[in-house]
Amino acid sequence: MLDSAWRRLTSRQNPDRASPARPRREPNPQCRSFQLVCFSYRSVWWLVGGGVKHPWAGRTDRVNLGVLTRWVAPGLVRQAVQARARPDLVPNALPLEFMVYYALALALFAQDSYEDVMDNLVGAIEELAGDVPAKSSIHAARKRLGAGVMEELFHLVAGQVAGERTAGARWRGRLVCAIDGFVLDVPESAGNRGFFGGPSTRVGGRIESGGYPQARVVTLVETGTRAVREAAIGPYATGERDLIKGVVAATGPEMIVIMDRGFPGRELIRRFNEQGTAVLMRGSTRIARADVRVLADGSYLAALWEQSVRGRGQPVWVRVIEYTVRGGERVRLLTNLLDPGEAPAAELAALYAERWESEGSNRSLKTYQQGHAFVLRSGSPELVLQEIWAHLTVNHALTRLNGLLADERGRDPDEISFTKVLKEVRRSVIRQAAHTLARAVTKTLDIADDLRRYAHRPVPGRTAERTVKRSSHRYDGRPRTATGRPVTTLRQPPTPTLLPLLST
Repeated sequence: MLDSAWRRLTSRQNPDRASPARPRREPNPQCRSFQLVCFSYRSVWWLVGGGVKHPWAGRTDRVNLGVLTRWVAPGLVRQAVQARARPDLVPNALPLEFMVYYALALALFAQDSYEDVMDNLVGAIEELAGDVPAKSSIHAARKRLGAGVMEELFHLVAGQVAGERTAGARWRGRLVCAIDGFVLDVPESAGNRGFFGGPSTRVGGRIESGGYPQARVVTLVETGTRAVREAAIGPYATGERDLIKGVVAATGPEMIVIMDRGFPGRELIRRFNEQGTAVLMRGSTRIARADVRVLADGSYLAALWEQSVRGRGQPVWVRVIEYTVRGGERVRLLTNLLDPGEAPAAELAALYAERWESEGSNRSLKTYQQGHAFVLRSGSPELVLQEIWAHLTVNHALTRLNGLLADERGRDPDEISFTKVLKEVRRSVIRQAAHTLARAVTKTLDIADDLRRYAHRPVPGRTAERTVKRSSHRYDGRPRTATGRPVTTLRQPPTPTLLPLLST
């Protein structure tokens, strides 16, 4: 034994004395196939019953989304999973239907970590609270879920929120909606930067990326309830005009849609006409100037032509309304409601102010639900899309709860505090307060019984001078606000002043 050990040691130290290498044998294909079959059999045996299962396997169906389970019901979750995902072959700790609720919880508790969100979701369930899976397992389950399931769930959940008696939701029988866009910051990664892109700046003759990559979102929002009815998501470089094409299909004859400047165009208005949707949008002074015909109320008709075929083909006719507010900037509106008797110009000018309700919807999602200056948590484009659809779904369910509280007491949805409802929903998730769908319905009605906790007085219009109230403000050049002087003062709502055509 000692001699053989000495020979092996000396052969390593002296290559000249090493024994010749053995010739390499080629593997037998039949043996290789047999080994693969044995390995597959052992894997299936371990997964099905021979291995050690996680304590959560087959026991996560008790998890719910608190009072929001009324609108994100297990049946809808199951339907979305079956439509857009591969089914789980064997029971595991993180099944797809559970991961849908977890993805929604990530949006509901946007400031919390993976583990904290999981604790919020299962902490009240004794048999699940003690064995939370590792973060890597949660991340792998999110990848297995993908983005398609959450997109499908949003379209199953999103629907009309305003009822027949919802205050401020309709104009002359039409449901008032608005279309607007915004951007969301996503984490810096090679995948996110390559897929989404972001803002750039020119430095020394070259273009450099600035800030985080960003995803662009365009939404269709009910102005009365601020509920998102439809959405389209794309990279930063995708224009809102391109994304809006997927949103127009969700409109119909029962709506009037308001948009800001930047959207108007012949093809877009034609799409709305095909849907039978009334539209009111702000336009620049460079369009809709051809074939002018003045109407009785001071508005006028104009034709939108394609530049390449002007004078040939069929134009798109619009009605132009111009007005000012307190002698300020001239506002120019375009609408496909051509009859002044059906849609008086003064009413349309006043109605355009409802467009700002879409900004309130964006703020509820980006500032209150996510948090100020929030950056999404996902490092890959697929998971970023999954996260955005989850945020939109949660936001829609929250506005449904707001609308329910308002309708139960005959109040305007603007009088219901979004932040207070959001906090109550978070508490209901932590307590797992909706073990069944019927319990979720009962819980929402209990909230409506104590409306004083969630209602606030409507804030009247105010105006404020540009003065500094805090002594530590960095803009020291502005005049100080006198002690005891109110920072804001009440003002009367503005009245639009229509402008005749000859003043243009």
